[in-house]
Amino acid sequence: MTITADLEFKTYYVEKLYITANVETGMIYNRSGRRMIALTNDFLIGMHRALEKECGDKVEKVLHHCGRKWGVNFGKGLDAEWSQFYEQPAKDFPLAFFQGLLMQEFGHNGWGILQMHYEHMDKGVVWLSLRGAIMADIRSDNGKYPADALTGGILAGLFTHFLGRDVDSIQSHVADACTKPSCFILSDPKRIESVQNAGTVGKSHQQILDMLLASAL
Repeated sequence: MTITADLEFKTYYVEKLYITANVETGMIYNRSGRRMIALTNDFLIGMHRALEKECGDKVEKVLHHCGRKWGVNFGKGLDAEWSQFYEQPAKDFPLAFFQGLLMQEFGHNGWGILQMHYEHMDKGVVWLSLRGAIMADIRSDNGKYPADALTGGILAGLFTHFLGRDVDSIQSHVADACTKPSCFILSDPKRIESVQNAGTVGKSHQQILDMLLASAL
């Protein structure tokens, strides 16, 4: 496939064009017309506490499942927006260009600074680091489950859409004191499940990554 020069010279995330506010309706939109909303830390804390009360020990799975389902739809939306803007299928974008767009999407939405790490892609494993993850700084005192279970699910759903095959994620590190980013590892759902069943409590990101790399495809 021939990639046109438009990818180099058109920028979807121009600051003054990406988000516009309609004072009459009290709504804000991105440049493709998708409605945007801002959520405070207090809202997110309240949501998590309500789910913890309702779901008990299953709260992590519920958050991850909800995030994963929403992540697939989020991926479909981004796919349509980028494809229309750049006038070619987003799934055909070069990997580096796709990564750049995704980093900007996270940054412009206030979700943090995302980085993708491909050194184990040939083994079916990709990991992502997220500095400034949504929940990491407001759930630092809660060790019952990884802080960003919802974000992990969103990433799994997002990449499930763009890769065209089922993938899942596991959070391998929770950001601490803003010195290290939160980390998420993406791989085949069965491999993720096998590592989770083996137990990851107290293990480092590298140890969990090694467990995944050692697991059978």
